[in-house]
Amino acid sequence: MNTKARFDQGYDVQHDGDRQIVTWQGDGLSWVAYVILPLGLLGLLPLSLTAFWFVPVILIGGLSFLVYLSFQSQSLTLTPTVIIKGGQEYDLAKISEFLIDNPMDKEVSVVAPPGMIIGGTGIAGASLAATGLMANAASSAVLAGSMAISRAAAKRRFRVRMRYGARVVTLARNLKQDRAIALFDLLTRT
Repeated sequence: MNTKARFDQGYDVQHDGDRQIVTWQGDGLSWVAYVILPLGLLGLLPLSLTAFWFVPVILIGGLSFLVYLSFQSQSLTLTPTVIIKGGQEYDLAKISEFLIDNPMDKEVSVVAPPGMIIGGTGIAGASLAATGLMANAASSAVLAGSMAISRAAAKRRFRVRMRYGARVVTLARNLKQDRAIALFDLLTRT
C-alpha cells in the first residue's frame, strides 16, 4: 500500500488581496552546537564562583540570544511591484538579481610552516622526539575538529539575498540549502 508523500514547500504563504505574506522558520543550530555549547557552559562554571561572576552571565545571555535568532520566524511581503522586508519597500524593477550564499562555506586552506622534530640519542633525545610528535598530533587533531565544526555549522547558514542597486539586502538567513532554494525559486517566479 502506498502512502501519499508529505509536501513541504519550506515556507507558508498567506494571501491578503494582491499581497502575499511569506513566512518561514530559521533552521537553527547544527548538531555540533548542541555538543559544544554545554561543554563551553560547563567551562564557565568556575568563573561564576569568583569576582568575575558577571562574565558567564553576559556570555550565557549573548549565546541565548544568538540561539533564539537562529530559530526565529522570518517573513517578507510580495506585491506585484515591490518586496517589503523589515519595513522597507524594494521596487521589483530595480532588483538586478537574487542570490543564495553561505558566509561560512568558503574554501579553507590551512597553511603551516614545515615542522622540525629535534631528537638525540639516549632517553632524553627519545623523550624529546616523542614530545614533538605528540604536540604535532594534538595540533592536527584540533585543526581537523575545528574544520569539522565549521562544515557542520555551514549547513544551516545559507542566506537568500537580492542586489538592489549598489546594496545587497538579506531577505532570509540561517537556512538549510533546500529551504534557501525554495525561497529563491518563489522570488524568481514573481
